Amino acid sequence: MTVRGTGGLRRARLLVVAALVGAVALTAFGGSAAGAPTKPHRAMLDTITLDSLPIANALPLTLGINKGYFAKQNIEIKVNTLQSGNDIVLALANKQADIGYVGYVPMMIAATSGIDVALVAASEVEGTSVTDNWQNILVKAGSSIQKPADLAGKTIAVNALKGVGETIIKAALEKDGVDPNSIKLTPLPFPSMRAALNNGQVDAIWVPEPFLSQALNIDKAQIVMAPGPTVGKYFPNGGYVALRDWTTHHPGLAKRFRTAMNISLLRAAKHPEEIRALLPAATQDVRLPIWSPLIDRKQIPTLAKYALKYGVITSLPNFARLFPPVVKSGTVKKKK
Repeated sequence: MTVRGTGGLRRARLLVVAALVGAVALTAFGGSAAGAPTKPHRAMLDTITLDSLPIANALPLTLGINKGYFAKQNIEIKVNTLQSGNDIVLALANKQADIGYVGYVPMMIAATSGIDVALVAASEVEGTSVTDNWQNILVKAGSSIQKPADLAGKTIAVNALKGVGETIIKAALEKDGVDPNSIKLTPLPFPSMRAALNNGQVDAIWVPEPFLSQALNIDKAQIVMAPGPTVGKYFPNGGYVALRDWTTHHPGLAKRFRTAMNISLLRAAKHPEEIRALLPAATQDVRLPIWSPLIDRKQIPTLAKYALKYGVITSLPNFARLFPPVVKSGTVKKKK
């Protein structure tokens, strides 16, 4: 267990490290510099080890750390970066982390596979069309694949099998009249997908930001389909999850994390320029996810039914247990 400082007051320094690979920003805070004026001692911060993904979705966490939202809640965050939500779920199950940022599908896989997890905070949803969505299916320039129907019989890269990608892609293809069983899915890390597409290893890639814009702007790739918006506008994507045992033993800490995370999400949604500033200059024009502290409990069951239909999960999860009422319900309001 990595949580500390829940007893009496102790003297300590503040160390916050938020690490995201690829184009995602690396942010580090240390103690006072040598020779700097001594600051008043503070109570030791509660440390949360958090597993995340190398994608732009997690940038509100970095923003919140930078802004001091977590420190204000007496929390320090230590971030590890893994390659898929399923990897993160396994790390949580092995108690190698306290909280993980994952898609809702890996959460459901965990909940229906004997890993008792609960959502701690929501994060983001998908967009409404090919033009505003941040997670799409791309093909390389000059490809004969021009429309969703052309994906039949083709190989598509996803970051993991039995996850968000497999569920959403198959649901979207079927909705567009394409046999979802006609495609072949190949697991690849997001940072490796552009190269795999360009060298012909795969016919298409399902990729989020910042890799989406890199492929569009640098490789001149083309968007064939936006699976999320095809299934539903502002379709639920992911959030922050923990073992129920952890939330039961640390209810106050879980609440403080959710408070800081929600503030971070709202700040990110209202001030996208601050999120873009966290990215390298060459990638600051990315399509940002749509962040919200609310969970859409009307669309979540639809996602679960698709996951069940395509064999990603073997039974429907206990929605009330997986998505507790401490995470508020709501829908994203359409921007004017």
